[in-house]
Amino acid sequence: MVKLWIDVLTPKQALFTRALVDRAPSRIDCVVTTRDYFELNHLLGRLNLKYTSFGKHGGGDLLGKLKSSVERMRELIPFVSKNGFDCALSYISPEAGRVSFGLGIQHFICSDSPHANAPCRLAVPLSAGVFSPFVIPKQRWAQYSAKRVMKYRALDPWAWLNGSKYQEQAKKQVVTGKVVIRLEEWFASYFKTGKGVSGTLTKLIRAIRAAGDFEILLLPRYEGQREWAAKNFGKDCRIPRTAVDAADEISRSDLLIGGGATMTQEAALLGIPNISYFPSARLDVFYNYYFPKGLSLGATNHSQLIEASVRILKNIDKEKGNFSRRAQRETKRFEDPVRFIFERLRL
Repeated sequence: MVKLWIDVLTPKQALFTRALVDRAPSRIDCVVTTRDYFELNHLLGRLNLKYTSFGKHGGGDLLGKLKSSVERMRELIPFVSKNGFDCALSYISPEAGRVSFGLGIQHFICSDSPHANAPCRLAVPLSAGVFSPFVIPKQRWAQYSAKRVMKYRALDPWAWLNGSKYQEQAKKQVVTGKVVIRLEEWFASYFKTGKGVSGTLTKLIRAIRAAGDFEILLLPRYEGQREWAAKNFGKDCRIPRTAVDAADEISRSDLLIGGGATMTQEAALLGIPNISYFPSARLDVFYNYYFPKGLSLGATNHSQLIEASVRILKNIDKEKGNFSRRAQRETKRFEDPVRFIFERLRL
């Protein structure tokens, strides 16, 4: 039996890992580690994914991030050392990269986020190779001294969306009267304070209400963000107390307004109208693929975001059909990222 260590730091990574564990060759034993992080904890339980947790999320300031990273490595070292892993895989985990390097274990990265400069600078140079969607140029990884870049013809969420119940639900193109808003990543190293969906929520919610009778589902990321949202917008929006099955909610919605990348990508690949509002960084997958292919709309300021939202909602029947047809046309040519990764790990 070959032992593969997979380090998971975010909800998106948990979804990808669930797909990897489910479809791993029988000769491979996948061992998953995580960190203490509110939204991640709830999702891992719902996914029924076996894991061991080490350390915690470092919060929004640099000192906190550094302390949490050092402490997490200290906790990981004895666990990784005694387990005798043959290989490691992460989604740009600085801790997995450094511990693997120190213990002489090959560490591979799977990521669509070269915009995440800080973790990339720490983890990519120590990795044995990077798995990445075909729409990201190799030069974007070469800037971090990637030794090898292996590109699959798909986007990351395809690993868990292909053949799922979410696809079938989205294909119905039923107008549901629901808008999903995903708040931005306040604590990410690349986030620019004051930029994001939360800065225009009052005007955005008012515009959605004026466009029609729509329920608004507001999805925060952390407990503090959830408390802030509930206090300020609890009367106007439905705000879940815990993490939800986001793909299910998206597949049964009319519009997804994304302050991050993963849920917006899920909506785009499912053929659900969506708007990407991410002014903190230029996301390769959107500018190189989703926007040009008409699978997602981009907004760079508050006015654009509100105008695009109203335009889609006032023509929702037509928009749902158009987004769905484009998504089905594009995804027909995708391959399975999970199979691609295991074939090239050669374990």
